[in-house]
Amino acid sequence: MASEPSTDPGERGSLVVRDKVAQRVAMHAALTTPGVQPHAAGLDKLTGRDLPRARVVVSATRVRAHLSVAVTWPQPVAAVAKAVQDNVTRALTDSAGFEVDGVDVAIEAVVVDSDDHSRRVS
Repeated sequence: MASEPSTDPGERGSLVVRDKVAQRVAMHAALTTPGVQPHAAGLDKLTGRDLPRARVVVSATRVRAHLSVAVTWPQPVAAVAKAVQDNVTRALTDSAGFEVDGVDVAIEAVVVDSDDHSRRVS
């Protein structure tokens, strides 16, 4: 039985993370942030412009992300935006191996949590 010669892991190949993968990592990290909720209203449901949305710019091992999210009422908007920045930065660094140049977060909607039944009038 012949054994394969050992090679340095760096010589075996490389991992290429495409923009779409980085975009999905960023969106998932945003969605798992407390206070962020998926949201689509009106024509957005038909056009696929639901929230969260992410646009990433990848250059070699560096990335910059721009996210648009919906925040649940009555969450503090600034605190949720900061948490999204932190979660997206951590996910892109730890999961995809990027150096993150920045994460911009736009709060495009504030919505009532669909699980919050205490505010409904019967």
